[in-house]
Amino acid sequence: MEIKLTNLSKKFVSNTLFKGLNATFLTNKAYAITGSNGSGKSTLLKIIAGYIAPSSGSVNFTENEILVPKDNHFQHINICAPYLDLVEEFTLAEHIEFHSKFKKVYFDSDLLEEIDKAQLSDSLNKPVQEFSSGMKQRLKIILATCYHSNVLLLDEPTSHLDKAGKEWYNELIKGKINERITLFFSNDEQEFTRFTDNLINIEQLK
Repeated sequence: MEIKLTNLSKKFVSNTLFKGLNATFLTNKAYAITGSNGSGKSTLLKIIAGYIAPSSGSVNFTENEILVPKDNHFQHINICAPYLDLVEEFTLAEHIEFHSKFKKVYFDSDLLEEIDKAQLSDSLNKPVQEFSSGMKQRLKIILATCYHSNVLLLDEPTSHLDKAGKEWYNELIKGKINERITLFFSNDEQEFTRFTDNLINIEQLK
């Protein structure tokens, strides 16, 4: 899989978030999109994911040198982001069951083992609306990383995690970025420095 951004720009009325962004992202590589709050990191993620359109430029996915139709981009992507909500009425087990209908487990991932490591085993049958913000974030990370995708997009993935949660995250991620493109969108170096030194500072593209 390859993602190519060509002369990408985005502005809202008179506010230009970024312009002239050219980048190529490759399988088995991880990259970090950095910049301060409000610089356009989350907007760029949404453009790559196809949620919103750029003001100009293009986003192309290719697989085995064949262009992937834009309507099919979402099939190749898993996302963990603060603004993507879980189904509050679903239990943890129901979330796992639902996701398993659409995507295979990532290689040899043992979901029950990962849930146990995330200290969520006792909450399998509890509605997500009863979860703390940290528990919800750990579940989001599991759903994004432990199911197969060619592209993994992580937007501020350790938000709401305590020290133990961040240690769990670092241990989990290092085994979940092979055979896919991984993009971190963050201004917190602790979220990505262990995994990549390929950085794009979006603030330099105004």
